[in-house]
Amino acid sequence: MHAEQIVQFNTLGKITLAVAFLTAFSGGTVQAQFAGSGSAGVTTVEEARGARVGDRVELTGSIKKEVGRAQYLFRDKTGEIRVRIEKEFWRGREVTTKTELKLRGRVQSDVRGRFIDTYYFQIVN
Repeated sequence: MHAEQIVQFNTLGKITLAVAFLTAFSGGTVQAQFAGSGSAGVTTVEEARGARVGDRVELTGSIKKEVGRAQYLFRDKTGEIRVRIEKEFWRGREVTTKTELKLRGRVQSDVRGRFIDTYYFQIVN
């Protein structure tokens, strides 16, 4: 063997040894799942009414009427709740009372009660 082949063999041997070591002591296949606050656990208006301020929600339903500046009455199969959707989130989309929406936001509270501060919505149908 030439000197270059020996160096190449030693480097390759160290890499193989390192991989074998990591595999042996890793305990096999590792599976992980993030279970933090990134996913919305609140999916109905009924749950949103009882949720804590700051909880994330993802609701599917429709807007029934405008109740104030950027404030709307939102309804799903479990009830109604006020939602705030600022004008920058509309992006020129037209929505009627028959349009089904999926919205994401956080539960908030003011003197008029609980509402959803919406940071994203999409038209479902």
